[in-house]
This record gives sequence, structure tokens and C-alpha cells, in this order.
Amino acid sequence: MRKIYENLSSIIEKTIETKYSVKLTPPLWDIPKDKSYGDLSTTVALRIASILKREVKPIAEEIKKELIGKLGEIVEKVDVVEPGFVNIFISQKGLVDSLEMILGEKSNFFRENRPRRVILEFVSANPTGPLSIAHGRQAVVGDVIGRVLEFFGNEVIREYYINDEGRQIDLLIRSVEERIKEIRGEDFNLPEDGYWGEYVKDIARECIGVEKEKLREAVIDKMLSLIKSDLASLRVKFNSWFSQREMIERGLVDEVIDFLKTKNLVYEEEKALWFKAKDFGDDKDRVLRKAEGELTYFASDIAYHRDKIYRKVDKLINLWGPDHHGYINRVKASIKALGYPEDILDIIIIQLVTIKTKERMSRRKGTAILLRDLIEEVGVDATRFYYLLRRNSSPLEFDIDLAKSFSFDNPLYYIQYAHARILSIFRKAEIKEFSPSYNKFLEEEDLSLLRSILEFNYCLDKVYYSLEPVNLVEYLKNLASLFHNFYERRRILSSNINERFSRLNLLEALRVVLDTGLKLLGIEPLTKM
Repeated sequence: MRKIYENLSSIIEKTIETKYSVKLTPPLWDIPKDKSYGDLSTTVALRIASILKREVKPIAEEIKKELIGKLGEIVEKVDVVEPGFVNIFISQKGLVDSLEMILGEKSNFFRENRPRRVILEFVSANPTGPLSIAHGRQAVVGDVIGRVLEFFGNEVIREYYINDEGRQIDLLIRSVEERIKEIRGEDFNLPEDGYWGEYVKDIARECIGVEKEKLREAVIDKMLSLIKSDLASLRVKFNSWFSQREMIERGLVDEVIDFLKTKNLVYEEEKALWFKAKDFGDDKDRVLRKAEGELTYFASDIAYHRDKIYRKVDKLINLWGPDHHGYINRVKASIKALGYPEDILDIIIIQLVTIKTKERMSRRKGTAILLRDLIEEVGVDATRFYYLLRRNSSPLEFDIDLAKSFSFDNPLYYIQYAHARILSIFRKAEIKEFSPSYNKFLEEEDLSLLRSILEFNYCLDKVYYSLEPVNLVEYLKNLASLFHNFYERRRILSSNINERFSRLNLLEALRVVLDTGLKLLGIEPLTKM
């Protein structure tokens, strides 16, 4: 349905733009829960009527006319249903032609080229300790978003913003210095609000002998190595590491403050320098430089986002933790103050993670559960999958026992078993290639499963625009369920050659979708269970 889906979207976009001068935010289609309403349904007529203050029915009928005229025999019928839905029923020819294309193009059938340059900034944890389970969720969500954007032809700069300046870094350096004294047998005094973890002692051991003026750089390098190791074990990669300290040293923060001064958007009060954030929708003005002369993190954030926009991007996407929710308006305000549209930036808040388990989980050097502890306990595939079971804005309870179980109650096992079972069928059938000439022998129940396979297009579109990987997880769970039920009811390796090879073709299309979907989740599809 990718080609059908692309054609439908293209026809709708051109129709509403040329006939109504309206541009709507995609996706423009939905999948009706009640299949009596068709394979795809659109509410664009309702949306246009609301914008233009016009009657819905004539708009819906115009859209129907355009679709029928341009889609031809791949569509069985197009209905207009009150109060203005336009429902599409794909013909058997349209379905069979799509299956043939999947057999030839594999995952490329579901791709679409949407050239766009995106900076995706995520994790960005302070380099003051190993990554926590909360950081792990943000890492996986960000990585999957990046994979889906790349699947659709986006150039994605995966960026980690290194907060290597400020009080917390100073405390880390002091903590390492005191640990070095301890290791040497000298008197030491750890800062009460410093860092007491065993990893600080490990770094201190590695930094004995480092000259004092080079200690800061050495400590941060070692902390970043720890973080990069954690991310690599989770199959998360970054292609850009941006240092806050280097940005300040290059004068980019002073430069952006000077720019705001020329626009009369800053003022002094009580010896501090303030940004007129209220003028741009924030609830109050914000400090850029404190009375003591110290720059705020917000001043650096303005310079950082300006630098990102200067890199000729089409979109900025930031993933933040829940403690940053109140920060959204001030950053959006700063972008408007710099003269850019605020919608160039999407900010996604990733909620917290709690652990659920009946057994005591082993912890590595300490009482906190670190990301590396979780991966060691359940494995990388299960870690990634279970981080994606809820919407980004919903708190997540990570069920350790379920993630480790080998049963159909475990949704990852259920999906992986579907993929492995299909390959087992192929091995038993000794099939080497798939001939599209058998597709015409698919029966109604076979075509029903094919319709669900082709809904992968809509699922990916939904993830692309909503930036919610859970939509892909839910789709794969449902598809695996449909396959297992289909397998129990339908004889795949029938003695009837037409039935056998048409259904093997169908299962190959299903396998392609499972394989592609799991890889977009960063999970390796299993060939045997």
C-alpha cells in the first residue's frame, strides 16, 4: 500500500492546496477500526470546512471525485460518510499488486524519500556519572526516532550536548581530587554535595599522576568514555558531541547576548542581566548573567540553539527529562526572539522509569540501578523493547520478570516467535524464491492479513509525525497476534500448489514487515527460538 498510500496522500495534498488553498498537517489518513468503513479514511473535508467556514459535504464529494478519477482500478470504491469522512476501499488488484512489489523491493517498498536535515539532541546527561535507567529510556526513544527519520530519507545529526561547565562539574573534579588523596593515604575531605560513587574512585585511580591543570579534561574524558560505553552496549550511536565549555570559550554565548542587546531584548536589574522572555510568550523574564557575573545555563542554551539553526537545518528535535518541562516556554521564547519560527523546534518530554520485579536485581557497585545493570539483567533486545511500551509522556514501569520470560505473555517473545516461525515454515517448504504469479490465488482471509501487513505504511507515518515509537511496538504486537491466529486456522503448506505458494508469498511479506519493524526498534530479529 506504500505506492497506493503515497498516491492517495499526493492526490489529497494537491487537491486541498489547489482547490482550497489550505495546507494540513499530515498524516492525512487513518485506519478505521471498523473495516466496514474501508481500508483508509480521511477527515480532511471536515478540517477544511472548519478552516474555511464552509459546508462539509461538497468538499468531501470533490475529494471523492478526485480520488476515483486518479486512482482507477486499484480502488474498489470511495464512500462519503456523515459528517464528512471519505473512506477508501482498496481493490483486490491493488492488494495483489502491492504484494508483488513487496516481494521484489522488500523493506524498500515501505520507504519514502523525504529529504530533510534534522538535529536530534537526546540523552545529554551531565558527564558526572554512569547513565541511569531513566537516561536509558531517553536513549532508546531517541535512537528509534532517529532510525525512523533516516528510514524516510532524513539526514539526522544525532547530537549529545555535553554539560561540561558549571557547579556540578566543579564538584566532580573536587570529588576526584579528594579520592586521589584518599588513594595516596593522605587526609581527604569529600564535598558533602559532591560525588561519592565507586566510579569516582575508579577514575581517581586512573588520574593519579595527571597534572592539576589537565585533571579537568582527563576526568571529563573518562566520564564520557563511560557514557559512550553504556550507549554502545544499548546500540545507541551519536555522530556529534557538542561541548558547552568549548561553545563558551568560542565566545558564542557573549555573541548571542550582544545580539539580544542590539534588539533591546535584555535589561539590567539588581546587577543581573535579564532576557525579556515575557515579550515572547514566557511567564516571566529570565536571567542570562547573575549579579556575580556567572552565566546561567539558559544563556548557554540560547547560544546552543542559535548554533544549531545556523547549521542549516530544517528541524530541531530535543528529548528532555520530566524535570525540564518548565523549560520549554523559555527556550521557545528565545528562538522567537532570535527571529526564527518556534515550530522549527520540537521538544519531547520523556517520563521516568520504575523497576518492577519479584526477585532482587543485582546492582553494580552501589544501590542505584544503572543502565548497565538493567542490560546485564535482561539483555539489550529486551531492554530496548520494554523502554518503548508506553507513550513518551507516560511514566514507564519496567517489568523485569516479564522481560526475561520465554512465554507468549512476553510481547517481545511473541513477536520474535512469529518471525522465527515463518522462517521455520520456509525451511520446511525448502523455498528459495517467491513467484508473484501465485498472488492471484489468495483467498479472502489471506487478503485480510495482507491488508494488515500493508498498514505498516500508516504505522510508520504515524511514528514519523508523532515521534512516538510506541505506535510501532503496538502495530508489531497486533501483527504477530494476527499471524499466530492465521497459522492456527489456515494450512500454509497445503498440497494445493496455488494455496501453498500464494500463502508462502503472503508470509514473506509479513516477515519483511516484522524484520523491518524490529530493526527500526534496534532489535535483531531471531531466526530460531
